[in-house]
Amino acid sequence: MDSTWMTTAVAVGGTLLGSGLTALVAARTERRKDESLRRQQLRQEAVDDRTRRRDLRVEHRKWRRDSRQAAYQNLMDAAHEAHGAIWQLARLTSDPYDRPRYDTRRGIAIDAVRATRQAAHRVQLEGPTPVAQAASDWAEAVDRHIHPPVEYLRELGEGPPSDERKDRYRSAAAETGLLVETMRRRFVPLAREALDEVMGEAADDTTAGPAAPGVPAGDRAARASGMRDSET
Repeated sequence: MDSTWMTTAVAVGGTLLGSGLTALVAARTERRKDESLRRQQLRQEAVDDRTRRRDLRVEHRKWRRDSRQAAYQNLMDAAHEAHGAIWQLARLTSDPYDRPRYDTRRGIAIDAVRATRQAAHRVQLEGPTPVAQAASDWAEAVDRHIHPPVEYLRELGEGPPSDERKDRYRSAAAETGLLVETMRRRFVPLAREALDEVMGEAADDTTAGPAAPGVPAGDRAARASGMRDSET
């Protein structure tokens, strides 16, 4: 009977021990599973965060391009209007002096030049520096271009000008007109380059996509740029 009791005790003990070991293994397995899921969740959250930040950068750069393009276009339109207004004013130099017409066209031209300067000031805010400087120089050239006809017509109101004065006016008007065109030709390619650069940065972010674990963003951008270069 003692042996039967001992056998039973051993069996029960073995069963309990086996159950305990099984429970311990199951608990460790479950814990490892939970830790793995947690790490996976953290990695996914990091990827989602990088994706959100990338999308924000892309949207910001698109907004920046649209804002710059609007400022650049506004300057070009204002300068075009000013050039036309100055041309209309200059046409009076070949007509008999008419003070009311002169005052009207001079006022229109001055307002147009002022609008060009204001448009250039907005470009100063948008940048970048080379475009801002070119915009300022262009507006300054437009401002200078109005002075020859204004001064000549003012003198014309005081009496017929001499041939020498006419020649000086034509020379000054031609010089300032050429300067305006030179500044326009300088501004346009710089503005186009600035817009393309902003969109190129946005394309880098879009092409690179969300960062894979262990791959720096700079490496991804370089790879994306290399792929575009190889395609071209």
